Amino acid sequence: MTEQPDMDALAARVQQLYRLPPMPAIALRVMQMTAAPETTAADLAGVIERDPSLAAQVLRYARSALFNYRGELHSVQEAVTRVLGFDRVTHLAVGIAASRSFELPRSGPLGLEAFWHHSLHCARLSLSIARSIPRDAPGRPDPELAYLCGLLHNLGLLLIGHLFPEDFRQLREAREAEPDVPLTELESRVFHSSGQDDGTPLRVGHASAGGLLLHLWEMPAPVVTVAGMHETPDYQGQHEAYVHCVQLANGLLKERGIGDGSSGSDPADAARALGLDQTAIESLGSTIDQVSAEIEELARGLAA
Repeated sequence: MTEQPDMDALAARVQQLYRLPPMPAIALRVMQMTAAPETTAADLAGVIERDPSLAAQVLRYARSALFNYRGELHSVQEAVTRVLGFDRVTHLAVGIAASRSFELPRSGPLGLEAFWHHSLHCARLSLSIARSIPRDAPGRPDPELAYLCGLLHNLGLLLIGHLFPEDFRQLREAREAEPDVPLTELESRVFHSSGQDDGTPLRVGHASAGGLLLHLWEMPAPVVTVAGMHETPDYQGQHEAYVHCVQLANGLLKERGIGDGSSGSDPADAARALGLDQTAIESLGSTIDQVSAEIEELARGLAA
């Protein structure tokens, strides 16, 4: 059994070594508004629409064929009330804003387009996985929070690219040369060969890096746990259902050549942990094919 490390102690250590990017102001404001029960759809839309680019991306997502909404959408508030709902708009806006903290290449196997292609797929599939679990099942994950977990679980990859550009360049080259080797193995090779494996969580790999950053940004505990532990197949502990959702999503996506998957994890193991049978797995897999082309187009837009 692998448990989550002491995040406060690790965060304190990392902050002594690196200058980490702060949470973007608009993402912080959106999260604060979400925590206030009196916040309305109009309030949320008003904040998002102060950032025209963010508002346009939220509207693009709501207008996509993913939701098959046949009417016209003229505002973020309409996207909230007619298509996406309050939580989904909140999570999407936070994810988009958070990714802006990092400067990375757009193209390539670890570029921003590939990041969004995988993250949007994982978010959508994690949502479907959580919804497929019976409502009365003990510890059933909240579907919308599972969506956010899937959306942000690989944010540490962007942080590594931001802090260690030369190592990230080598990692991208290694991924291009060996696309079937797990990313965690390539990370270990790159950091070790460069002499930069100083033992801090940011040098260990993208999972630990992402977990620490999201912890420092005070994101919801399940999101922090998933980011830090999604590469740990035997994880057991608090919020493990969310970890299994993302691991199952990653495994199913890997079978279709999307993303890396979790090292050493078997989708069937994650499915069993969630109480899902083979029929459920096959049904979930078919949903990937139905939305893949639309998500690919959205990913290009978000990476632009």
